[in-house]
Amino acid sequence: MTTFDQTVKVEISDLLIPVQGGIVSDVVLSIDQVNGLQNPPNIVPVTNFVKDFLSNYPNPNDFYENVNQNLTNAIVNNAPALGLAGTFDGLLASLSRDPITTLPYPFSSQTIETATGNTDQLVKVQLSDQVIPVQGGTVADATISLDYVENAETFANIVPVTQFVSNFLTNYPNPNDFYENISTNLTNSIVNNAPALGLAGLLNSVSVELGRSPDFALPHPFFSTSTSRLTGLSDQVVRVEIADLPIPIQGGIVSDVVLSIDQVNGLQNSPNIVPVTNFVKDFLSKYPNPNDFYENVNQNLTDAIVNNAPALGLAGTFDTLSVELSRAPIAILPYPFTSQTLETGTGNTDQLVKIQFSDLVIPVQGGTVADATISLDYVDNTETFANIIPLTQFVNDFLTDYPNPNDFYENVSTNLTSSIVNNAPALGLAGLLDSISVKLERSPDLDLLHPFSTKSIAIF
Repeated sequence: MTTFDQTVKVEISDLLIPVQGGIVSDVVLSIDQVNGLQNPPNIVPVTNFVKDFLSNYPNPNDFYENVNQNLTNAIVNNAPALGLAGTFDGLLASLSRDPITTLPYPFSSQTIETATGNTDQLVKVQLSDQVIPVQGGTVADATISLDYVENAETFANIVPVTQFVSNFLTNYPNPNDFYENISTNLTNSIVNNAPALGLAGLLNSVSVELGRSPDFALPHPFFSTSTSRLTGLSDQVVRVEIADLPIPIQGGIVSDVVLSIDQVNGLQNSPNIVPVTNFVKDFLSKYPNPNDFYENVNQNLTDAIVNNAPALGLAGTFDTLSVELSRAPIAILPYPFTSQTLETGTGNTDQLVKIQFSDLVIPVQGGTVADATISLDYVDNTETFANIIPLTQFVNDFLTDYPNPNDFYENVSTNLTSSIVNNAPALGLAGLLDSISVKLERSPDLDLLHPFSTKSIAIF
């Protein structure tokens, strides 16, 4: 049985909110609609409500977290008047603002609320160009994320947390540590100092991402993300990005590569990532099968990393690893294309494929121009992949010849996903997929003066 899910998102830029002396925020509102919704509501009254609520916010001393939670509560409480009653499972509001005097860092607050009123609050703050005395002295960007307990009504002042983080990093005592050690030690230290930082009893988890530019030892951007949960569990993910790597397939193409490794919980000694990146570059630049699809290349690479884990210092260190290959348009497929393979330490694999269309003219609402992203999630451990070209031709024809000029974009994306499902055998996709998603994005127009996107997912 196939089920359908639909999410719509609207982005409102440079909205003045009268809190903390008057600040300007970007707002993102996402609505997860109930499965199988036939008649999506008009989003315009909702965006007008959001703008009016925030621009006339009555409590100038509130934290952004309070503003955000009050906004989501107000939307839920006014759902009938806004045409939303019974139409959504959850909604998300994200407020993002530039640095201000009291907090000189970019900051965002995200509230997720269900139709029944349960809430979750996420807070993120970004510290740039932190000089850390490790590996001869390195400069990193740090992103701190706080996940509050559900239905929290009290939020911490983020300023002491940012001061703690900056002091911790700039005075780090172990010059030979890897970035993985630093991010883990920092998240643990925040948890251990929660009472002094005003966070005691407020959080589910703390996450720290450290990102640094290439250096001589590792000439690629590198990221280490550590998450500490208040239950005592911890998780560590490392990511390295390799740009413009030639791969001798399909006449010779150039790809960007993202390698992510989700390490086992509580790993004490992180492996050196340099041998792994060298292995990836060598494997891809000497790939032996010139007629393979990207999906085959990617799966063969992840298999090779897993099979060579002992020699690479990875044995027993990871739960999953992911390789993402992205390339620019080529003659036979004139669209940006991405293939991602996820593989566990035991060899189970999952393959995701994404293709992007730009500036498609869709004959709805007087004629609109949209970008479309089609994502395919293959069944686990598949060894067969479809030729993507017939699907791209089908999508292009479906959208540019769309027959119902008065439909909302939500109808268009849902109808396209349904049509792909119905035509799976002819497209070479029968029995190969767990899900298909279609995302349509369009620029502002006279009816909705903000960027808008809708995403429809068919799950088999």
